[in-house]
Amino acid sequence: MDPIRFAIFESWFGTISVAERDGRIISLDLSDNDMYQEHRALLKRYPDSVESEQSFKKLRTLLHRYLKGQPVDFDIEVDISDLPDFTRRVLNELRTIPYGETKSYSDIAIRAGCPKGCRAVGQALKKNPIPIIIPCHRVIRQDGSLGGFGLGEKIKKRLLFLEGIKKTWSV
Repeated sequence: MDPIRFAIFESWFGTISVAERDGRIISLDLSDNDMYQEHRALLKRYPDSVESEQSFKKLRTLLHRYLKGQPVDFDIEVDISDLPDFTRRVLNELRTIPYGETKSYSDIAIRAGCPKGCRAVGQALKKNPIPIIIPCHRVIRQDGSLGGFGLGEKIKKRLLFLEGIKKTWSV
């Protein structure tokens, strides 16, 4: 097995860190940390990992376009195999939500085979290690309100706004 590779880069949105194993993304994080703090955090999480900007050229380009407000299809391979079955089903359903659209927690629960599992969907979304690529920000409550987001409500609003979903949320 190849070592885990990672890259950290800055954007107008914040510091972005990504990690991959065997050519598949295993984590993506957006934070207010500076590059040094993020580097330390990644090495703590993945002690034997190596930094490799080369591994992430395509993803970096896609993220740059996305953060400029351009529609992007993240046709990037991910690895969520270490997550529980239901969580994997939920996260795989999220990848089918088109750019600029939202689904409700109940929509996802039904599609993941657990029609009464809205809360379980919310718990699965908390475990999403690869936000944006697996677009958990596109899941809102049935009544149209935001619902939660692991990176915070402010970032969820900003991501939805980037995709042209303006509703009544202020950014």
